[in-house]
Amino acid sequence: MKPAFDEILSILAPGKRLRTGIDLIISANLGALIFLTDKAEEHLEKGLIQLGFIIDCDFEPERLYELAKMDGAIVLNKDATKILYANAQLNPSSDIPSYQTGMRHRTAERMAKQTNEILIAVSKRRNQVSIYYGSNSRVLYPEIVILPRLNQEIAVAQRYKQSFFELLSEINIAEMENRVILSNVVEAISKGFMTLKVAEKAEKYLLELGEAAESSRLEINEIYRITPRYLGALIMDYSMNLLDYQYPQDSLALFNGLKTEDFLNMKIIAQKLGYDIETENDLEEFFVSPRGFRLLYSTRIPSIIVRNVVETFKNLDSLMKANMDELINVPGIGKKRAERINRAIKRKSEFSEKLSSEMEE
Repeated sequence: MKPAFDEILSILAPGKRLRTGIDLIISANLGALIFLTDKAEEHLEKGLIQLGFIIDCDFEPERLYELAKMDGAIVLNKDATKILYANAQLNPSSDIPSYQTGMRHRTAERMAKQTNEILIAVSKRRNQVSIYYGSNSRVLYPEIVILPRLNQEIAVAQRYKQSFFELLSEINIAEMENRVILSNVVEAISKGFMTLKVAEKAEKYLLELGEAAESSRLEINEIYRITPRYLGALIMDYSMNLLDYQYPQDSLALFNGLKTEDFLNMKIIAQKLGYDIETENDLEEFFVSPRGFRLLYSTRIPSIIVRNVVETFKNLDSLMKANMDELINVPGIGKKRAERINRAIKRKSEFSEKLSSEMEE
């Protein structure tokens, strides 16, 4: 369902030619029934389409508007680049159940179910555009309604993102003092996933708004560029078992199958990490140690070499105490990579000390 809806939403976004034509229909207080299909001749043979007028011309918004003044359906090709027929009669089976009240919407719903293709019903009475595809339907809201919703979702996603990175900073400090508790980790993971879940919800609105939401799209892209990598590295660091993922963001798959509300349940997150936790209170008493993935990923050395280092030193504390010779002896490291790791260790120590002093002030 989703790819087909994404496809139709992309050509119905504000500024697109089909949307412009529909907006003209609504502004003139008209209704319309629009059928998008690449099987028009097949439907004619089966009697699903009864001809009115053969148009067979390139699509223009103004043409769609003029043809909507007639009572019948308008048939377009699937990508809405050509107008095939106008004033056509659609004849889906009356045996197909429909819970719509208006004739256009009832016909659209039945035709969509029977052909598994896309129909658009423009309601004259309600000034509402409804999309039908297969057994699914959705209302296409105007830009004035969608844009505030998009902005709200982005604001929520940004707040979750800010909380996620603030918690990461707190974990960085706690790691240097060997006092990380499981509740810190699962709360950060919760915030990271909620950032992504809200961003996914915002994407639905981005698709409907098209070019009208380009600046918002940049914000969402930035969330996707950064958050999965940092979240994945945190999961790699604190899972009970050493995870076999090549890239940090791949470890998000450990949480596949969870619903959005599950990411607000700290116990579920801890259990997904592999910890035997009975109540959320147990999280406050469970001390954990990182493996060093986050520090090593920051050096940009290949993932397979990162794993060699983790398997050699087992945890971040041992890695922080390693000297140059010990680093060089790790398979795949060598002097240059050892120097990069050593610089990362020093940066982490200095950064954590700075954050710690700022928090005390």
